[in-house]
Amino acid sequence: MKLQDFLRLGDGAHISPDEAAALNRDLAARKLSDIAPGDRQNVLNYLLSAMAIDSVEYDIREKIDALIMDLQN
Repeated sequence: MKLQDFLRLGDGAHISPDEAAALNRDLAARKLSDIAPGDRQNVLNYLLSAMAIDSVEYDIREKIDALIMDLQN
């Protein structure tokens, strides 16, 4: 799953673990400027949840943490 696919999902949509892993990898390669201002809170909420349930692969955690920090500022 790519960022664009995630943003098209409606509220309460469910994604599989494989889709979440693919989305996490896609987001790890993104910068703040890649995410439209109107979508940033949605992405931040997703990332915070993904980190809270420990579903982000260890090798991309640093990049996800950096994106979370950028989204929070």
